[in-house]
Amino acid sequence: MSVLLRSGEGRNDIFGGLILLFLTLFFLSSCNHESEGYLAGYSQLVDDTYYRLAALGEGEHHASIGDYVTVQLRYATLEDSTFFAGLRRFQIERSNYSGSIDECLTLLSEGDSANFYLNPRKFFENTLQTTLPHFLDSAQTMRVDVKMLSLQDSISYARDKEAFVHWIEDFSAYERVLLAQYIAKERMNPHAVDSLFYLRKRPGSGDYPHDGDTLTIEFEGRFLDGEFFDSTKKRKESFQFVLGQKWQVIDGVERAVRMMREGELSLFILPSAIAFGATGSSTGIVPPYTPVIFEIELLELKPGER
Repeated sequence: MSVLLRSGEGRNDIFGGLILLFLTLFFLSSCNHESEGYLAGYSQLVDDTYYRLAALGEGEHHASIGDYVTVQLRYATLEDSTFFAGLRRFQIERSNYSGSIDECLTLLSEGDSANFYLNPRKFFENTLQTTLPHFLDSAQTMRVDVKMLSLQDSISYARDKEAFVHWIEDFSAYERVLLAQYIAKERMNPHAVDSLFYLRKRPGSGDYPHDGDTLTIEFEGRFLDGEFFDSTKKRKESFQFVLGQKWQVIDGVERAVRMMREGELSLFILPSAIAFGATGSSTGIVPPYTPVIFEIELLELKPGER
């Protein structure tokens, strides 16, 4: 092309260039809008945290740092694939970063439901103090759905806790008698260790697990009367989790598998305090303050990063 253009050709080129620029900007804007369409209707809390109030409850006051809350939680990927759902009770703490789940909860009152999009790396590494699961992309986001079931300030919580401690001391004594009677009736001779009863049925030959290891187990959970409440064998689906990551398994099961070698099959009797506790199971199948039995087989141990 000649450096010297006729005036008409120059105008056409400029006009054509403007059209091309406009179309390019429109396309990029459309792509950006489409890629962030999941945030429609959400408000920005901080840079990478967004929220939407889904339903209003009857509570008059928002939660505050230090309050004790009971919440129904659901964690999902950006594609809305659920990887955790359950009931949790804990104290809201002051976080060391903006946009934490604790900060999000201060937006809610008792009875409220909300949806949040959070930074997954901050959530797992800072809040849960564990590694980011392999199925989450740190460059993307994750969704947390919350329903605030109950809210209690620290003063009333302390008052109720004192009354509860007196009650639970009496109940714990009763539960110990109950477990002793069950063991005598079944003619068992289990080891009492780490607040549970442990009976090895088949030894394993592999390693003991450590935090960060991925474990695959088969288990059957039942009540003292023998009724089953959960079984991977009946579902024909083994269960996999990362040892040491919060909120994946109940405390008693985590304590149990730490005592096992890969390949081992053992039976564990768990007092309610390290089973499903004061709230019962998130499904409602196991009532509060219920001792349970788990038969666990440690099928596979995949070492994590040491």
